[in-house]
Amino acid sequence: MQWIPAASIGFAFVTTMAVLAAWRNRAARAARRAPAGALPRAPGESLRRGMADANWDAAEYAALALFVLPLAAALLAPYWRLAGDAPHGEAAIALAGCAAALQVWLLARLWVVLRRARRLALAYEAELAAGQEFDRLAPLGYRVFHDVPVEERGFSVDHVLVGPAGVFAVETEGRAARRANAGGEWEVSYDGETLRFPGWRETRPLEQAVARADWVRTWLSSAVGETVPVHPLVVLPGWQVKRTAVTGIPVLAARRIGHFFRRLASEPAMSEALIQRLAQQLEGRCRGPAPAL
Repeated sequence: MQWIPAASIGFAFVTTMAVLAAWRNRAARAARRAPAGALPRAPGESLRRGMADANWDAAEYAALALFVLPLAAALLAPYWRLAGDAPHGEAAIALAGCAAALQVWLLARLWVVLRRARRLALAYEAELAAGQEFDRLAPLGYRVFHDVPVEERGFSVDHVLVGPAGVFAVETEGRAARRANAGGEWEVSYDGETLRFPGWRETRPLEQAVARADWVRTWLSSAVGETVPVHPLVVLPGWQVKRTAVTGIPVLAARRIGHFFRRLASEPAMSEALIQRLAQQLEGRCRGPAPAL
């Protein structure tokens, strides 16, 4: 009879983990079977897949944290009965310490995975917000490509725009303020070199935008056989951007995207023929699967 609690908990643990593993494998197989290029790539496609992986990881760590210690505790009583004696004080303390350490490790891993899921969700929402604004530029003659994959480097370019004013490689960043703000959007100050958020500062989005633009420029120039300038651009949905200098790459609030490109429309730098050639190259690249994150 003493084995009944252990067997019940063990059965619940094994079946729960089996269902999670089966559905995770089923989702992975379905993603591999999906026809490449059947639909245009949506904003944040790579992030969406990363979010799914993070959610599966969180479910698995939560199941382990819920079942492992009760299962171990349920196994102790029948084990001691078979052994004929309970462990001495030092042994009991050692076992309790190991159990506590295991639980702390599982909860720490769960915390890390939940933070990753939250970060990816914030970035995904930012890419959706920016993508909706970019899609509205079609009447201005811009072709928009979302989540352009770069399999050989293991990353994707959030958005690439091709239109009358040139080619733009866009880095979209989602940032959550560290305290509540009842007044609406937060403001970030930009001096051409650093983004100063309330309570912290960053340069990585600027550096990453420049690096992505350099890659797009190199690839497109090689693909069409002529030099193609590519302009880096950073978009911060949910934030107001206060520029304190005229230098540096453009950094925009999402709601300012339309105004920015309407202002550039009077300075065409590319022919319609070149726009079409570049768009064909981007369409071909976007037919492939997204890189794994």
